[in-house]
Parts: sequence; C-alpha cells; structure tokens
Amino acid sequence: MNQRTLPKFELIYFPIHGRAEMLRLTFALGQAEFTDVPVTDWATLKPQTPLGQVPVLKETQGEDTWLIPQSGAIIRHLGRVLNLYGQTEREHTITDYVLESAMDWRAKFIPVAFAKMFGTAQDVQDRYWNEQLASNLKTMDKLLASPTKSGPWFAGESPTIADVAVWDTLDGNLAKRAELLDNHPALRAFYDRFASLPGVAAHLATRRPSEHRQS
Repeated sequence: MNQRTLPKFELIYFPIHGRAEMLRLTFALGQAEFTDVPVTDWATLKPQTPLGQVPVLKETQGEDTWLIPQSGAIIRHLGRVLNLYGQTEREHTITDYVLESAMDWRAKFIPVAFAKMFGTAQDVQDRYWNEQLASNLKTMDKLLASPTKSGPWFAGESPTIADVAVWDTLDGNLAKRAELLDNHPALRAFYDRFASLPGVAAHLATRRPSEHRQS
C-alpha cells in the first residue's frame, strides 16, 4: 500500500517498551508515520478501550475510526497494511509460525524480566536463564537457517513482522544479559542487520531506554 493512502495511526500504551515496542518497531520497519499516545490516566481510559487493556491501535481513515486491541492482532494487521507479511502464501505461513515462536519465548521471558512485580520464584528465574533461554535461542537459530525459505530474514528475502518479533524479544533479553549471543553468530548478525535498517535505526536512535536495561 502506498504511504499516501495509509490511515492515520495512533498507538495507545503506557510510556514504556512493554508490549507496544514491537508495534513501534513495525512502524519503523515500514517507515510509516504514527502517533505514540502515552497513557496518563488509565482509570479513565480503561473503560473506553475495546477489552479494557492496552496496547490499542486507533486507526482513522476519512470519517471512519476504529480501535484495534491485542498486540498479536495489531502486529498482524500492520503486517498486512504495511506489506510486511511476506510475498507468498509460504512466506505468510512462515511469518506466522516464527511470530508465534517469538511470542511463546516472550511469554517465558516476561515473568523473569519483571520478577519483582510478578513475584516470580527464584527457581523459575534460574530455570529460564539456565535452560529455557538456550532452548529458545536454539529454536531461533534453526528457524533462521531453515531450508524451507530463502534469503537472510526469517521468512525470506525481505524482513517481516516475524523479524520484528524475534528482534524485540532478543533485545529485551540482551538488555539483561549482553553476552547471550556470543555463541550465536547467525542471530548476532541478524540482530545487527535488523537494527541497521533505515527506519529501524532512526527509531532506535531516539526511543526511550528499555525498562529491561541493567542499571
């Protein structure tokens, strides 16, 4: 879709990375303009959202405005609208299962990343860093090298929302453990390659610091 025909996008979320950062990265990858709307009065806003949660994407085109909830639905919607979902049915499907794999990994990481807030037991944290992280990195290595697709990205010749999701999850983990890709050169090359893409690099140069960053 030509940028001139795109709707007006407003991304509503708390002023942190959280679940919205992969959506911001999707806009950056697609070099599409959007307004980042920080939540400042959640008690008032909550009943106005479709599901009582954020992120929410407010999309306006002409007289038509709608609110889209659920980060997974939003990133897939943006993937289609911004042409970041692959070019063939095979690439669409690969994008979906890589995206789901990244989401599964993220679900294991979040209780560890926010251990104090979640009250995550120490043995759960240890199991993540000592076992689950290595397993997820192995999975991503395998998906990146898969013979079912061609090209340097997770779904093929061009980056998609699958690359966004994997990169964002890697980024959160790297903020906690900077050395975690030392033995994963292909993933390190992917991480650096994605970060250097024009729209992404511009976003990274100005975004707020990650809440996962070690002080």
